[in-house]
Amino acid sequence: MSNSSPSSASGKSRKPRQRHQWHLLYYALAAFNLLTVGFTLWLNHQMQGAFARSVEVSSAWERRLRDYGDFINTVQAVQARCNNVFISRDPDRQRDEVRLAYNGFVTRLRAKRGEALMAVENVESRKLLDEFDKLRGAVDSMVETAEELFSRFPTDKPDEAARRLVSVNRDYAGIMTVLTDLRLRVSGIQARIFDRQMEEFARLQSMEFIVAVLVLLMLGSSVFYGGRITQRMNADAEALDRAQHELVDTARRAGMAEIATGALHNVGNVLNSVNVSASLVAESVRKSKVANVERVAKMLSDNEARLGEFLTTDPKGMQVPAFLRTLSTHLQDEQARSLKELDSLAQSLEHVKTIIAMQQNYAKVTGIHEAMSVVDVVEDALRLNAISFTRHEIRVRREFLDRPTATLERHKIMQILVNLLTNAKHALDKPEVKDKTLTVRVALNGHEFIRISVVDTGSGITPESMARLFQHGFTTKPQGHGFGLHHGSLAAKEMGGSLTAHSDGEGKGATFTLEIPILPPEERE
Repeated sequence: MSNSSPSSASGKSRKPRQRHQWHLLYYALAAFNLLTVGFTLWLNHQMQGAFARSVEVSSAWERRLRDYGDFINTVQAVQARCNNVFISRDPDRQRDEVRLAYNGFVTRLRAKRGEALMAVENVESRKLLDEFDKLRGAVDSMVETAEELFSRFPTDKPDEAARRLVSVNRDYAGIMTVLTDLRLRVSGIQARIFDRQMEEFARLQSMEFIVAVLVLLMLGSSVFYGGRITQRMNADAEALDRAQHELVDTARRAGMAEIATGALHNVGNVLNSVNVSASLVAESVRKSKVANVERVAKMLSDNEARLGEFLTTDPKGMQVPAFLRTLSTHLQDEQARSLKELDSLAQSLEHVKTIIAMQQNYAKVTGIHEAMSVVDVVEDALRLNAISFTRHEIRVRREFLDRPTATLERHKIMQILVNLLTNAKHALDKPEVKDKTLTVRVALNGHEFIRISVVDTGSGITPESMARLFQHGFTTKPQGHGFGLHHGSLAAKEMGGSLTAHSDGEGKGATFTLEIPILPPEERE
């Protein structure tokens, strides 16, 4: 292709397309999804912990209230002993029972004071301790009065004993008032603790609502950008289709039909992969769970005024956190599949770019000699067939014993190598071939020649075919034209080299050897 041709000029003036970075958005969405899922799990853990603590604290305070009721039993026991002394006429026995009940009261009171210091805040604990002190003083006063009653009973002073019994009953009424105040104080502490727990629940529920809104926004962004990505992929597919037609036109005008065929074949394979990836991503977007999210969003919006109550007491509202967790898991799976396809798409586009650049590099005017690395040309030929080799499960081995530089016609070397690699691929792509290995060797042959060998473990060549292998029109392939090897042999001779073949027979593989001079014939002379 001439450098002054219109297509060449437009190709030079056209800026290269930048690689799209849409996959980075999905990486960001995936990271955001992980954060929201993790934060949701943390919130659920916090709410469950708060609920467990609430139950535990409530049970503890209920137990304390029941324990405070034991104080009433002690007071009633003292009062009962004071009454019983008039019946039993045994003040010593009643005094011992009162002291025993009083000692139990003092022990329990000390234990409850210790619990109060640990269970409530400083201000509340001081008030509660004041109530305990009042209770202790009232019980002490009642016990002292009972002692006076028991002391006066045997002195034949029934009036004095009766007055002391009245004092005991009066102390009993005062103690009941103190116990009532104590229970009210404890109930107030319990209510305030419950209020703080409810505030904590409300705060966590608000955070869950924020997370739910963020998840909804993320889903909306995924759908929006998923559509944008699909549009860009369709545009890229159209651009690749145009590039395919440009490759055909370039190959026709440059006389590079063999290379163009290989390039187009590989571009077609890549386009198939692009279409598959685009279809998978589009299908993932179409089947997204966003439709279910709209229902939850409406539910949350309808209950916005009583969101906390809705999420904790309403049967439907209580299912929202679990639904969002399940939704997040589905979304993460969708994103993982989309990211995988986007990575595959990016690699495919990069490979097409490489193929097109390679084709443009070799689509130059024939007859121009240039210094080149033979290994680089071999790598270009291998790269052009890389997708086919991978699809046919062919293992490629490189044995570059030397890395020589030669002054030759690049496109002629490329034509010969592409044809040899294509033939090797067909020889290896047979059901009877189990070991699909292709070896490419590059080495110096003396000081003036370079030897490039293409060795396959394929179907081999019969002696009859070997005799006619380089004749024009001879082919063993149903769709072959019998021109490739014949043209390759002539091109090698034009460069001052040779193209030869060797095979031990059918089923034993084949070796094609291209020998080319380091310098063109006119420079060697």
